Amino acid sequence: MTTTYYVKAEPNGQFAACSYFTDPQCTQPVAGNALVVPPDASACEITEAAGSELALLGASYKTLGHAAVMTDHNFSAATAGAVSVVMPTTKTVSKGVVLIFSTRSTVAMLYPSSDPVVTNGDE
Repeated sequence: MTTTYYVKAEPNGQFAACSYFTDPQCTQPVAGNALVVPPDASACEITEAAGSELALLGASYKTLGHAAVMTDHNFSAATAGAVSVVMPTTKTVSKGVVLIFSTRSTVAMLYPSSDPVVTNGDE
């Protein structure tokens, strides 16, 4: 099972200012940057919303509380404007996520997001 959130991003200096929503029409905003999925969700999908100024390229994520080590298990390239953050189904964790965006058409600049946190619990 996967839970989907929608993101709109716009450039803000060298970073992407992001707004998150629970619906594709972007009428149900998520307060702050806490993305919560059910405990049995195997992934949190973050999809580029219609009207986003920036294009979603990928995401890097890491379980909070563990050493910050980059491996091929904590990066996801965007496919068709969506990235998937893999979540365990046997324990509750929080993962810090950095979404990577670019300008549309010709990539002139990359924009990292502020860090949303994905939690698989009732927080």
